Amino acid sequence: MPRGLLAPLTQSQLGSLRELEDGTCRLLPEAHRARLLDLQLVEENGGRLAVTDLGRERLVSDR
Repeated sequence: MPRGLLAPLTQSQLGSLRELEDGTCRLLPEAHRARLLDLQLVEENGGRLAVTDLGRERLVSDR
């Protein structure tokens, strides 16, 4: 199972991931950005962050 599905995330980090998916994220703390990238839950795409398929799977499993 991918590490991004099992690794613990704070409620705040999950909230940031949800906001990125919804398009409502205004300010992403650098620590959240680094953690989400490290777990491959988001990726940089043209200078912007995009939620990966793994990130979307994580959001579904954490509801």
